[in-house]
Amino acid sequence: MGNPAAPAPHRFQALDSLRGVAALIVAIEHLGAQGPVLGQRFFWLGSLWVDFFFVLSGFVIASAYGERLLAGYPPRRFLWLRVGRIWPVHLIVLLAYLSIELFVWASGSAALTGRAAFGATRGPEDFAVQLLLLQALVPAAIMTWSIQSWSISVEMLLYVLAALGWRRLGRGWWVASLGIALLAGWLMTWTELIGGYHKLLRGLCGFGLGVAAWRAWTWLEPWARKPTGAALSAAELGLSALLVWAILRAGFLPFTLGFDLLFALLVLVFAAQRGVVSHLLLGRPFVWLGAVSYSLYMVHTLAESAAMSALVRLAGALGWQGLFVAGTGANRPALSGALGLYADLAGLAALLVAVLAAGVMYALVERPLREWSRRIAPRIG
Repeated sequence: MGNPAAPAPHRFQALDSLRGVAALIVAIEHLGAQGPVLGQRFFWLGSLWVDFFFVLSGFVIASAYGERLLAGYPPRRFLWLRVGRIWPVHLIVLLAYLSIELFVWASGSAALTGRAAFGATRGPEDFAVQLLLLQALVPAAIMTWSIQSWSISVEMLLYVLAALGWRRLGRGWWVASLGIALLAGWLMTWTELIGGYHKLLRGLCGFGLGVAAWRAWTWLEPWARKPTGAALSAAELGLSALLVWAILRAGFLPFTLGFDLLFALLVLVFAAQRGVVSHLLLGRPFVWLGAVSYSLYMVHTLAESAAMSALVRLAGALGWQGLFVAGTGANRPALSGALGLYADLAGLAALLVAVLAAGVMYALVERPLREWSRRIAPRIG
């Protein structure tokens, strides 16, 4: 079963890059742009790619830690490393939101901002829940403060479940993961039963299918390593086209299980890294985007809000206030479709601000603290 201290298996770089693309799509959706390109339905359903994150997470965690946990790798060390991976960036973003509320409160600028400090979505009673990443278990707090962190809260619960599953069930955890995924997918069709736990079920469904996809990959890998580049290129292109068509033609919530199955197939195909799309994803820009994908996912809302606020002020100074409409999320301004292609250009400018902010967050917070947690890890467990 291998040495518990052995290094993790090779990196699935094309999948990392694909995660970066997914984070970029989520960031585009939250722009609320109504231009002819960024306003397309494909981007308006960008949050669907959060489910891809869950599937990919199950696959990667199974790849990196499944056999190691079976062989005796300490669960506490595993969980420490996962906390070191995701919590520092979450903390910085949460403190940024807190700083904004404290500024509004201390400066008495409620009239300027149009709202009082610590309003409905940033109540003090929810801060501790967010800080400890427990909002997946407290639905009333899940869409407050750092809203995108709901998925990180779900991830932490999934890590605990995975560690317990591999240690208690052994290789039976592969089967249990698939069963949990299918059950969660079925339960999501019964909205009156699940109440506010729909997001937790999304995580269970995607993560479980990702774990099952890794098990399938261990069987398929010998074939995928053979000289089948043309077949894999066709599979990558065909599956990508099918996924785009499904997003454009189908709704969102009722079809979570169906999309998760498509995402699991996508992960299996791109894990081989042999097709023409994979070669594109292995290029330096996509590799960098994959590296900063988590930081991008966490900071994009703040960065885009700041960029859009700057654009609103500029438009106001020029007498063009009518070019903005009510946006998504916390009533952020969005670019009006009346701008045409200029809405896309302005949206891309705000998106660039988010990507640059993600690069800074990755360089100053995410990477250094992740490396520090790795240095500490051998002392734990």
